[in-house]
Amino acid sequence: MEHHKNFSSEKDFSALLNRLAPPQPKTTGREDGEAFLRLLDIIDHLRGEAGCPFDRQQTVPRLMHDLAEEMHELREAAEDGRRTAILSEIGDMVLILLFIRRILWEEGPLPVSELLDHTSQKMVRRHPHVFLEPDPTIDTKTLWSNWEKEKRKEKEHEDRTSLLDGIPRTMSSLERAFRQGEKAARAGFDWTEEEDVWEKVIEEVGELSEARSEGDTRLDHELGDLLLALTSYARHRGLRPEESLARANARFSARFRHMEEESRRLERDLSSLSAEEWNRLWEDAKKAESSLPPRTLDSGS
Repeated sequence: MEHHKNFSSEKDFSALLNRLAPPQPKTTGREDGEAFLRLLDIIDHLRGEAGCPFDRQQTVPRLMHDLAEEMHELREAAEDGRRTAILSEIGDMVLILLFIRRILWEEGPLPVSELLDHTSQKMVRRHPHVFLEPDPTIDTKTLWSNWEKEKRKEKEHEDRTSLLDGIPRTMSSLERAFRQGEKAARAGFDWTEEEDVWEKVIEEVGELSEARSEGDTRLDHELGDLLLALTSYARHRGLRPEESLARANARFSARFRHMEEESRRLERDLSSLSAEEWNRLWEDAKKAESSLPPRTLDSGS
């Protein structure tokens, strides 16, 4: 196991944790550890010689696709405020992650304890203001600066040369734009005033308008710049554009489905509707949407 200068041995790390007062509130107990071990045993049975043929054929790439799908399902459950579904999706994600660990173990021993202790040590190292030299007054800029310094000391990050390294290539372009702006801002490269960001958005709208008559290459360039500026504005307003777009997609889907239902009720084909009829149905759909109660996390369904 890799050791940082703060933890010359696993014994030193354990001693550090033992000196800490119990977390408040403490959200785990013995039954949680037992449940975790049960799930590991179930996965071992499924992957074992007498296990499930389907599970024995699983591969890491296939499971990565499943994990991405489960992430979307978790986000959807969270957006809908369905508490029970959220818990179920979290469980599904844990299952897939432990399946991936089991497959990697088959290529070479990979104890769960080593995996979890590595993460625990990493979290303690990256939070010296909590665990090593408590400082509840630390400012956000110093916090993130220390975080990046500690990351660069870690073996898996030692080849990074830019603050932007580490943003996943597979992340959506909208989320990647947000994360790039977020990381650059931590180093001080950012607008200081929200109004300045908005002015940039307006500037980019103007340039996009000009590009409409200059060919697709310039149009593509300016469209990208506008989207980038919008992600910066969203960040300054405390919004994640990926989530904003997801909610907009959900609204469009709900409204369009409402229009389809209304057209069926009128025994009309969608393609036969006039522009005025489309607009009327759209406005009706918006009114129906506004009459729905706000979503909150439920306690059951």
